[in-house]
Amino acid sequence: MEASSFLRYQVRGFGSFRIWQCLLLLLVLQNCSLVLSDSPYLVGMGSYDITGPAADVNMMGYANTEQVASGIHFRLKSRAFIVAGPNGRRVVFVNLDACMASQLVNIKVLERLKARYGDLYNENNVAISGIHTHAGPGGYLQYVVYIVTSLGFVRQSFDVIVDGIEKSIVEAHNNLHPGKIYVNKGDLLDAGVNRSPSAYLNNPAEERSKYKYNVDKEMTLVKFVDDESGPVGSFNWFATHGTSMSRTNSLISGDNKGAAARFMEDWAEKNGLPKQTGVASSDDLGFLHMTSVLPRRVSTIIPEPDEISMLHAT
Repeated sequence: MEASSFLRYQVRGFGSFRIWQCLLLLLVLQNCSLVLSDSPYLVGMGSYDITGPAADVNMMGYANTEQVASGIHFRLKSRAFIVAGPNGRRVVFVNLDACMASQLVNIKVLERLKARYGDLYNENNVAISGIHTHAGPGGYLQYVVYIVTSLGFVRQSFDVIVDGIEKSIVEAHNNLHPGKIYVNKGDLLDAGVNRSPSAYLNNPAEERSKYKYNVDKEMTLVKFVDDESGPVGSFNWFATHGTSMSRTNSLISGDNKGAAARFMEDWAEKNGLPKQTGVASSDDLGFLHMTSVLPRRVSTIIPEPDEISMLHAT
């Protein structure tokens, strides 16, 4: 059983409802793609390494005592986004290449921000989330159930995450410039499957008829554009479980969402765009990115809808 399988939403912090309420009010999306063309907002992005101990530390996610780090697939990051409104209000969203954030991490980060900026950043406007990779170092949460397999609290794992979050927020704060905010939605096909199609069929037919697919394929993306230098970052929500790296993997990795963020940043760099901050954020743990390595995680009792169509056609 996964240590965090019951967690549906990964924003960890005080007053998370107020944070998102503030963000929605700040962006004033109102069903439009562009938020006020005269750029009343300041936008800032920042990122910092949070890879942590790469050997002899139990990994967070699968609750497997034998899954111990022995190297690095690719390095992990904390990515911070700050939006400041014309009325002085601002919101900070931090996404970690980690299984999730924690209350203790939040408390220590907020203490450091208070020492730097006073009450500018606090529990009402700072949200810290995780991409839900199962391939990062464990032992950084204060809850007993999450540190059993790591044999207790791991100070090195904890310190590097807190340090990275703080420094990514500082960088974003120092990079605040006038900019625009865009939002868009669209279906992303062939990027995820329902990990139990047979269980899904137990839902009433009336409910299932409301949806085209048996899995959420909609991606929501928010893009930040600096008035002078152009696109500087984006983050999105897409329902894919961070388990492309299996429970026997021992290499530190951001898994599918960490890879997506890195690929976007690499693409931007190759195309001569400003330093980018990209985040693929997980807001729904009910679905799994399909890979041939992990057939055990995907139910094959019921074919996928396109497979059913093919069977009928033949």
